[in-house]
Amino acid sequence: MQHSVEYKIGRYRLTINFWFLIIFLLVQTGLNELGFWQLSRAHEKQARLEKLANNQLSELTSLNLVDQKVIDDFGRLQLEVALAERFNLLVENKIQNGELGYHVLNLVQDLDSGRYMLVNRGWIAAKADRNQLPLVKLPRTDWQVKGRVYQINKQVLSGDAELESHGKILRLPVLDVHMISLLEKRFNINIEPYLLRLDKNVADSFAIDWAWVSMSPDKHLGYAFQWFGLSLAFLIISLFVLIKKESEEKD
Repeated sequence: MQHSVEYKIGRYRLTINFWFLIIFLLVQTGLNELGFWQLSRAHEKQARLEKLANNQLSELTSLNLVDQKVIDDFGRLQLEVALAERFNLLVENKIQNGELGYHVLNLVQDLDSGRYMLVNRGWIAAKADRNQLPLVKLPRTDWQVKGRVYQINKQVLSGDAELESHGKILRLPVLDVHMISLLEKRFNINIEPYLLRLDKNVADSFAIDWAWVSMSPDKHLGYAFQWFGLSLAFLIISLFVLIKKESEEKD
């Protein structure tokens, strides 16, 4: 059985091995798929940033008005809330300006709708010793909050992790739907599947520097360029390997 074919173009001979062709097609397909995936991610991140820019003015004043579109668009809220539990929630492993720390969250009740949600007050630095928790003052009991909606991670990242209770502080390894269910059981309430990220300079906020996208569109475009570049390089190398110049025959 013949496993290769040959083509002659002038003094050049192209020899294609079927096994090499299969490998070539698989590699090229994989590299190009990765490139197009990065382009798709760049488009998604750009669309997210445009949503942030386009809904600067409208502010909802009740959680009854929050639907999935508001969540997807990082809609703005301005609410009168009451502190529901006298606990600070510290979400671990949050890095800001290269420094390790926590996000500080509190459970509040929207006075208009009666619904419960988490408010993210921003970032604080962690102590060098993990067992030494930072002292965090509770927000006022009646509180006017203002910021953007941010959906809580639907993917369970915490697995079998439990809430760590330290007096009036609950420490969370991560914030996802599993952690939300644990909080609901602890406080015997239903908590909205999103939280409010406070604006800068709102009362009782900490360091605010929200990352709304995990990676910028430009970085995704850069990665796409790299994958397409590897695809082109592999094509050129393959042609060098497959194409041979026949030596001139002397009379």
